[in-house]
Amino acid sequence: MEIAAAVAAATALVALLESVAPIAGLGVLYLLAVLFVAIRRGEIPALVTAVASVLTLNFFFIEPRHRLTIADSRNVAALAVFLIAAVVVGRLAAALRQRATESEQRERIAAERERESALLAGVASSLVGGPTVEHELESARGPLAAALSDAGLRLGLTAAPIPASDESAVPLPLTERRGWLYGRTAAGWENDLLTRIADPLARLLDVALERERVGRQAADAEAAQRADGAKTAVLHAISHDFRSPLTAITTAASALDAGSLSDADRDDLVAVIGAESTRLERLVADLLDLSRIEAGAVNPQSDWCDLADTVSHAAEQARRRHPGHQLELKLGPELPLVRADPVQMDRVFSNLIENALKFSPASAPVRVVATAGDDLVTVRVVDRGRGIPPADRSRVFEPFFRGRRGESGSGLGLAICRGFVEANGGRIRLQAGTRRGTEFAVSFPVAPQPASPVER
Repeated sequence: MEIAAAVAAATALVALLESVAPIAGLGVLYLLAVLFVAIRRGEIPALVTAVASVLTLNFFFIEPRHRLTIADSRNVAALAVFLIAAVVVGRLAAALRQRATESEQRERIAAERERESALLAGVASSLVGGPTVEHELESARGPLAAALSDAGLRLGLTAAPIPASDESAVPLPLTERRGWLYGRTAAGWENDLLTRIADPLARLLDVALERERVGRQAADAEAAQRADGAKTAVLHAISHDFRSPLTAITTAASALDAGSLSDADRDDLVAVIGAESTRLERLVADLLDLSRIEAGAVNPQSDWCDLADTVSHAAEQARRRHPGHQLELKLGPELPLVRADPVQMDRVFSNLIENALKFSPASAPVRVVATAGDDLVTVRVVDRGRGIPPADRSRVFEPFFRGRRGESGSGLGLAICRGFVEANGGRIRLQAGTRRGTEFAVSFPVAPQPASPVER
């Protein structure tokens, strides 16, 4: 159709200009038709147009007209030259068209390679030092998902493909997993393009998955090493803490067995056995509490708890154990009730007050202050002992850590306090900035108070 239209247009122009120019000169208009067809359709259609142009020129404009015969031999030569020129022009134009097409194709391939390179670079960047591959793929806003989504792609680590209606899917050649690469056809991702990019993308994912596996193995090995070290430390601490009371009990029992004792000596030995047995019982209870805390099995029985009553009860017990020490209570009036386990809270404040009395000189009173704000109820236990060295303050809540060196104790009290307080929704902290002595603060959020009065 284009050949006929080009030849017809050239013929019409020649007919219009025939009266003002010689036919031999007007034949160049047919060359334009040949050039047009060569650019549009290629070499073979251009040759057909050249032949059709020669025949049309001969039939309509060379004498005798309307016949395919030529009366003048010079016109034969002119038509031959015209045909040669048309063929040459057609071939040159077709060659230029071919080169232009190849150039466009190379440019398109280069753009595709650039897009693929940018995509792989983005994927590699998102996988280096980031979260796990599964986490990145599950998070629609993660760097990996964003890099793929911007390019019209997504990944799925599933056994079978689950493409959307507008997606193509190709398998990812992963080493140890099954996965699929999906591409939106509207974004230009056909199967051949997806297949070409699937291999390098799979290599990147294999590297990331291997890094995660090695990281997990290293973390497991480090955790196992730490666990072994912790077990050794626990066994050492327990054996040390159990040895002293057991030695005292064994020695006292042996002395009692001797028989030749006064009534006063016998009473003293029985008292030693009782005190050391109580000490062992408390140490066993501390170990059981710590094991429940570390296993997440504290299970507090939350109820309305009056911290003023709880602190007063703990302070009275501490006074009986340390009759020679001073203890000052300053509990704010009408402290709001908090939601906590009263038994566990009694244990917390008993530990804190006992520690404060043990590490304070008898002449320096231990102060217990309770205050209430808009959001928190806070109880502070303050002693005036020699304090905890700054380098050890970050570790005071670790099990078996003794922050004040040279003193007796299992090192479990503060760890148990933190476990119970946090399990009940509170917070315990060592106050910073104290130059002398030690101050611990226990805080609980203020809850909406019960409608009916609760016995205090």
